[in-house]
Amino acid sequence: MTCDERHGRMDAARVRAELTVQDLWLRYLALGGTGDAFDLDGYLQGLVPLDTFQQDVLAQALNEALEDSYRAYRIPLSTPPPGDPGDERLGRIIDELMGERPAAGQVESPDVDTA
Repeated sequence: MTCDERHGRMDAARVRAELTVQDLWLRYLALGGTGDAFDLDGYLQGLVPLDTFQQDVLAQALNEALEDSYRAYRIPLSTPPPGDPGDERLGRIIDELMGERPAAGQVESPDVDTA
């Protein structure tokens, strides 16, 4: 990827993540970026060069922001509410399979010495 493509994609990612340049700059600083907000804005517009390491820090900040924004749109899996009878049945089945509880209707026989 060329430098022109890279800064263009980074600015598109910033817009997709709904970040202002200031918000992105704060994330970039938190990850160890050393440029100021003007450098960042200039780089995103293709006017100011940014060294490779700083580009990588900026890319990481953008990737994290994209993950955060997409996480808000994830659909949670359905889980039964606590106390739901389906919850108990599953627990009993697992216990039976693991041999921890007798099956329903079975009575545990007491340990008897036949000697």
